[in-house]
Amino acid sequence: MNRVGSKKARLRTRARLAYEERRRQILTMATKRFAATGLGSTTSSQLASAAGVSEAALYMHFETKRKLFEAAVQRNTDQRLAELQERFNSIPNLAPVECIERMAEATILACAEGECNAALMAWALMETPEFAADVYRFEIGSAAAIWDVEIAKRFAGSPVRSRLAVHLAPYAVHACMSFGFWLAALHHQPATAAAHARQYAGGLADAARTVLGLRAESLDTEDCGALVG
Repeated sequence: MNRVGSKKARLRTRARLAYEERRRQILTMATKRFAATGLGSTTSSQLASAAGVSEAALYMHFETKRKLFEAAVQRNTDQRLAELQERFNSIPNLAPVECIERMAEATILACAEGECNAALMAWALMETPEFAADVYRFEIGSAAAIWDVEIAKRFAGSPVRSRLAVHLAPYAVHACMSFGFWLAALHHQPATAAAHARQYAGGLADAARTVLGLRAESLDTEDCGALVG
């Protein structure tokens, strides 16, 4: 490639990167605005101002406000699933009941706190129910898959694995995500969201004891040791 061609290629690459960075910037700011006021009450001028671009630039990246909203919802969902996986990765090796309790708490808090909380999805389910329902089903299915992989990894070769995967995990995923969405929709502060999550996760721990046939008053490490071994 000659010098002129090489220069043009670099300029195209630079322009593409600038375009992608501006698009990410718009999506980031739009997510915050939409999470606060929803689709109907958020104007294009507000979105453009928050992103530091003109309305013309806004529509160059996204044809309509609704398409921007849908892109923000999808991105928000993907980030929340990544956050859930990161939270699971930080859980140490624990006895089954305690592990389920920590996984339940992590699932709730992935929905309820941080920049990728589910407040935006709450708006989407109210204002664009047909689109949001499809995204929500995808998120539920993806979260269930993350739970299944985590249980299989932690309890491979143990009877605990099938009991938890079949009789607890499907219910736990739906219940924890629904509760986390509710906390996000009510805009709970981190401290109160964490307290509610711990309490709710304790209920899932009791359900795990029942599924595993453990005594409610027993120590997890005693009774679960026999199951895992």
